[in-house]
Amino acid sequence: MSLWHPRFSHTHSGAPGFSSLFRMLDDFDRYAAQQLGKFEGSTSVATFSPRFDLAEHNNKYVLQGELPGVAPQNVEIEFTDDQTLVVRGRTEHSRTEGDPALLEGTSETKRVEGGEQKPRYWLSERSYGEFSRVFTFPAAVDQDKVQAKFKDGVLDITVPKAEKRGGKRITIQ
Repeated sequence: MSLWHPRFSHTHSGAPGFSSLFRMLDDFDRYAAQQLGKFEGSTSVATFSPRFDLAEHNNKYVLQGELPGVAPQNVEIEFTDDQTLVVRGRTEHSRTEGDPALLEGTSETKRVEGGEQKPRYWLSERSYGEFSRVFTFPAAVDQDKVQAKFKDGVLDITVPKAEKRGGKRITIQ
């Protein structure tokens, strides 16, 4: 297999770029993950790692994380030290295996206990499991005034910056 394919060449676009290199690296990552799964006997289920945006404002930090399918009661937020915030939780997904005849619509379907039909998954791309994200702030924060809201699968965390203390004069007695 050639690592450089003409259709990925930047000469067709008129301007040099790195898209072919990035595409190749992504392909290699996918290949390596598949090979690792084969050696470990894994089914190569993707782990869940929510994505966050972190913005700094004049007096606060705002974190917004996408947690689709995660119930608010399955999320924990805590400070491990003065400037480190940890968001952890889990997303649950249950699935069953069944007979491919269910997809074909034939009358021969297997039934599980209770008389329900048992589907067979041909593809499963959703990620699930436990997750943990760690955020370290560059300055002191006011842990007592942190607020968190969860709506429509988006976790909003507002972390106020600690008030800067001015100098203090000490009198000698």
